[in-house]
Amino acid sequence: MSYRDFREWLDLLDKRGEVKHLSGASWDLEMSGIAEIVYHEGKSPKPALLFSDIPGYPAHYRTLFGILASIGRISLTLNLLGTEVGPTGLVKEWRAKTKGLSLIPPKLVKSGPVLANVQTGDQIDLLKFPSPRFHEMDGGRYIGTGHAVIQKDPDTGWHNLGTYRVMLVDRDHLALHIIETQHGATIMRQKYFNHQQDMPIAIAIGIDPALWLTSANTLTPFGTSEYDYAGGIKNEPIEVIEGQYTKLNLPATAEIIIEGVCHRGAVTNEGPFGEWHGYYANLGLSSALEPLIEVKAVYYRDDPILTCANPANLPSDYSLIRAFTSSVGLWNYLEAKGIAGIKSIWCHEVGNGALFNVIAIEQLFAEHSRQVGLLASRYGNLGRYTIVVEDDIDPANIEQVIWAITTRNLPDEAIQILPKCRSNSSDPAISIEKKRRYKDVSKPLVAARVIINTCRHLEQKGSWYPVARVNPQFRTLILEKWHTQLSDLI
Repeated sequence: MSYRDFREWLDLLDKRGEVKHLSGASWDLEMSGIAEIVYHEGKSPKPALLFSDIPGYPAHYRTLFGILASIGRISLTLNLLGTEVGPTGLVKEWRAKTKGLSLIPPKLVKSGPVLANVQTGDQIDLLKFPSPRFHEMDGGRYIGTGHAVIQKDPDTGWHNLGTYRVMLVDRDHLALHIIETQHGATIMRQKYFNHQQDMPIAIAIGIDPALWLTSANTLTPFGTSEYDYAGGIKNEPIEVIEGQYTKLNLPATAEIIIEGVCHRGAVTNEGPFGEWHGYYANLGLSSALEPLIEVKAVYYRDDPILTCANPANLPSDYSLIRAFTSSVGLWNYLEAKGIAGIKSIWCHEVGNGALFNVIAIEQLFAEHSRQVGLLASRYGNLGRYTIVVEDDIDPANIEQVIWAITTRNLPDEAIQILPKCRSNSSDPAISIEKKRRYKDVSKPLVAARVIINTCRHLEQKGSWYPVARVNPQFRTLILEKWHTQLSDLI
């Protein structure tokens, strides 16, 4: 790989001009407000935002927003050509590369840069880091948004890394929020709490972007460690140290690591928090009782960088990477089901890679498109709208998709509603009252999903209306002839 750790990766981006340095912004709403404006309204490619000189903190304590919010940064992390092929081309390129991906377990080392500073006992003070308050109605400051929570299956030794949000409670306590359908919730409840055991836990911040990409998205099945998958991405093992308190494997080159324990039955108020879809969707503006983390040790590099993801009204600094990984995951899922004819997939940023998913197919037989839609609608927790288009439509181009929806099939034939599909407590379309009926973390929540089949009837192909558009060969000739004059437009 072209970088060793997070800092080398950041230096490479800086040299490419993909980092915007900002000085003097406050941790209280200002950093996140700037990030929201840039990623929601700014021109692409959108840079990573590196904040320094944060009032009330040492000048060299920094925060970074927009870790993987550009095709270029995703490409660098995965060692791909993505800036040349665009978002759907990047999906295809990554799927081709992962056909030969081998899992590489982490390498245990004796020390690492994260051990430059060690705090235990009365020395611990989590308030020394410039954790942001992201939104005006948030219930607290969040140190864990662009991070990885580390757990271990006590039966198998498997290490799970997931991006489950972490709120500051005080100097040495944190609140942990894990959605009930995620791997971390299964480990916590079924492997520890249901057996009357406390759970050792760690939070790693400022980790190798390949490891964060893997831990923040659904790329690995239950039982496969994100350490192993990230090692496969880099084609070399992730270096880890053994936690002095938890005995967990911890990233040796992380910026900050927090070790602690979740005591069974110990809870605290967490939130409210503006979530990935742009809503306060757990219990609205009410806090919820979530597991309390008692912090036992803190490790951090000199001049640490706190990595942040700012969920907000979409698109956000986190939605592009979600769109990319969800598109890869959905395509892999359909391929594993034996579905042929898939040409391209894009799970749109406006749905954060979960709510509005478009699949382009080459129709191979009657009702092929309906089969694809039905299977695709079952992928993941919140596949609210699944749209199937023909392969002359770019699924990443929302205007082309809407054109296909409005012109290629009649609504009574195109739209199919599937009732009572699985959902979870982050669903903003399920009422607060319904969520409050269930006290247990595993809420039996359901919601409908919609399939929109825009594909024209295959048996009528000979009588399809011709499409009025520039043909690909003539388009190429025009671009070659007019390249200079059009370079600033296209």
